[in-house]
Amino acid sequence: MDIDRYLGPGHRTAALVTSHGLRTADAAVRLAEVERFRERREELAASLTRRWGAPYHWGLQTVRLRTGTEEIPEPWAGLSLRADDVYLWRTDRAPQPADQGPPADQGPPADRAPGTDPVGEYGRWVALGVADRDPCDEVRLLLVVTDTDPP
Repeated sequence: MDIDRYLGPGHRTAALVTSHGLRTADAAVRLAEVERFRERREELAASLTRRWGAPYHWGLQTVRLRTGTEEIPEPWAGLSLRADDVYLWRTDRAPQPADQGPPADQGPPADRAPGTDPVGEYGRWVALGVADRDPCDEVRLLLVVTDTDPP
């Protein structure tokens, strides 16, 4: 996947894969398809982990709750309404060789947890999640690239 085309200024959200026909499908069929999308997310996350190191696994429920009482910037407000959780990377991490995983000591830096990074100091955020919260909508594997820090 050529992720570099999404790394421009501002933010972009791309549906990498979209289901078809799940708006009217049986709940069991939808659940099976959601699991298939989660498996695809894991496969893509492995590739992105080789490039930028171990991701944060970030639950979006708190962000979703906060949208009712405060201004949450996009793309985070909209993403929290569509997905329950995302994998989250910073693009400042040095790319790893394609045949190696991240070094054992390269975990997410504690001083750069979501919401703690000075704006623009380190690069872009890349989020990968499954948008399946709305049972009346199709399921999507979403890639979000933004220079807006998570709230």
